[in-house]
Amino acid sequence: MDVELRHLRVVCAVADAGSITRAATGIGSTQPALTASLQRIERAFGGTLFLRSRDGVVPTAFGECVLSRARDVLAAADTMHRDAARWLADGSARPVALGGIGGSMVVELADRLGGPDRAHAVSVTTEFSPRRLLDLVAGGQLDAAVVADYPGYVLRATTGVAMRPLAVQPVFVALAADHPAAAGTEIDLGDLAGERWVLGPSDGAGWPECFEEACARVGFRPQVAHRSTELRPLQRLIAAGRAISPCQVTFPATAGIAIRPLAGDPLWMRYLVAWRADGAFGRSTDVLLDAAEAAYRADTDGSQAYRHWLARRGERAGAERAIG
Repeated sequence: MDVELRHLRVVCAVADAGSITRAATGIGSTQPALTASLQRIERAFGGTLFLRSRDGVVPTAFGECVLSRARDVLAAADTMHRDAARWLADGSARPVALGGIGGSMVVELADRLGGPDRAHAVSVTTEFSPRRLLDLVAGGQLDAAVVADYPGYVLRATTGVAMRPLAVQPVFVALAADHPAAAGTEIDLGDLAGERWVLGPSDGAGWPECFEEACARVGFRPQVAHRSTELRPLQRLIAAGRAISPCQVTFPATAGIAIRPLAGDPLWMRYLVAWRADGAFGRSTDVLLDAAEAAYRADTDGSQAYRHWLARRGERAGAERAIG
């Protein structure tokens, strides 16, 4: 069987839903039919994409690899159809193409660049890997991207790509709301030595290597029980108490999840804006940077955990600390 776009959409729907039954409902199928379809897709790929349990499904390491590439292909196909429709409709050029690492900041940025009435077409692509985003900017597939790097793993711009630091923020930890450590306002990283963790695969830019190095500095190696970059499976694993995870300050908290800072802020991440020097923002850099600053503020202002962290330090500019 040849893998088609519809098969990739099935794989992504199952990952997003975290359950074959919920995915079947969402795409208008039945659970037996979707299960059979997923089995055929797995045979076509030659490996198991999801681990099944009574709680639902989570991607395997192989599944994470396929999902990442499936989302690339689907995003490219959607962009192609959208751009073709615009050309046929009025002959206009393609929309401004933005990229970003996981999180809502790139959507905030798209809202601002699209204007208050969304009059300007802006497309959004998210990627787990900052280096992949820089490659897309360098190759002209993206006009600009929000990326991140970490202490000791500083990103360098490639030929034709300009970058500007935007802000620096601490890495927090997400854990079940009823976890004993959630009772405090912050958590000592060393006290989490015996925990089971859920981490993503390497993003090629220093994560999770810099986190593992931070753990080593306080005397332990994290026990990685799960690997996932998908939000819904990640939230379910954390809320169920099956693992804890380092996270961005804007990680979406739910009724079953607590977000806490780490005592002493042992780990930071830096946001940067990258754009193609001869692209859409080559002559309007200030427009891009002003919009990115506003998007960052709006994104972080929505995080109660981060607001409390800032309030305890009596500063709003905590995100301006430099990385060396």
